[in-house]
Amino acid sequence: METGNSYRALFSIAGTTRLYLGYLLARMPVGVIGLSLLLLGQETGGTARSGLLVGAFSAALMVATPLLGRALDLFPAGRVLVLTAAAHCGALGLLASCWSASAPSPALPLAGAVLAGASLPPAGPALRVALPSFVPDALLTTGFTGEAVILETVYVIGPLLVGGLGTVAGWLPLAAAGAATAAGVLVMLASGRLAPAGCSPKGRALWTLGPLAHGGVRRLLLGALLFLPALAVVEVAVAAVAGERDRPELLGVIMAVAAAASLAGGLLFGMRRWPGSLPSQVGMLAGWFAAAATLGALAPGPWPVGAAVLLGSLVVAPALALLSRIGGVVAPQGRVAETYTWLSTMNNCGQAATLPLAGLLAERTGPSGAFLLAAALAGTAGVVIVNSRHHLAPAAASRPMETVNT
Repeated sequence: METGNSYRALFSIAGTTRLYLGYLLARMPVGVIGLSLLLLGQETGGTARSGLLVGAFSAALMVATPLLGRALDLFPAGRVLVLTAAAHCGALGLLASCWSASAPSPALPLAGAVLAGASLPPAGPALRVALPSFVPDALLTTGFTGEAVILETVYVIGPLLVGGLGTVAGWLPLAAAGAATAAGVLVMLASGRLAPAGCSPKGRALWTLGPLAHGGVRRLLLGALLFLPALAVVEVAVAAVAGERDRPELLGVIMAVAAAASLAGGLLFGMRRWPGSLPSQVGMLAGWFAAAATLGALAPGPWPVGAAVLLGSLVVAPALALLSRIGGVVAPQGRVAETYTWLSTMNNCGQAATLPLAGLLAERTGPSGAFLLAAALAGTAGVVIVNSRHHLAPAAASRPMETVNT
């Protein structure tokens, strides 16, 4: 199957359309909350408050994400999604109420931000765990690419919701995100495709290394720790280009083009099967991104920079899909969802480590320094993934088993 019928074949499987539609709705908060918290902070306390709220949300998300992945491995996905969606809607309701309060206590928006980060429903891991249970292996890459494309779509729609609904009332984007969360989880449940619990929680210790104890997972996460932050470093470089020319609109224009390119690249990538192993494909995409970032460093003006960013963005959604696909291959049985959540955590950790460095390089050497940092991160990630290919592409039958008492 190497024609453009892959998506048609995927969505012809019963329940698939509902599952993806529900996923789109359930993931909508990730495109809304960050900007809404920035605006809420400005409304209630200024720039410092904005940074505090976003930081609290991000920290809670980073800590809770692997724990929620572990919960998905232990309990039915529907139960985990319903409980987290209820808590998340409550958090968004609390944040929305801060807009209408005349003088809200500083603790209220902070508590809402922490709860929102800690309770974001793990819809992505739930979808990825479910796909291999009903999607043929020949269509799995298309399935994972579809998930990555939807996530990119959320990052396009979310800011538009904040900009549009926020002009009517500041609390409306948060209310819309809460409604989308509840509706999305219900639609995912209605698809009938969510996976049951991976194993019984009886006898399993909660505080263990889990999938981190396995070498293949660690190698994958190292590659993700290097590659995923490179995407955000490019944004810092583009911001530096816009700042040098005193044209802030360039940041929005170039990054909007980048988002469209990522969507297009994902859709095209998912239309056919590609030669080579999954790790070798990731290595090629990482090399492509590194080359594009290097072109950005050498670009003489903003529009050549935009062209370089567009070229690099074409491989973003495909690379995300392949990293997730490899995660499902190397994860030990009973730890698949948690492995997926560690990929997200590596992205957050990597950004926390590299974005300050990218900003410093952009300040001292100009945008080229940040672009070259992105190229170095992506190139190193490709080398790590390719050199680990024998650990990242084992036969399905050799997937490591994990005893219950760990």
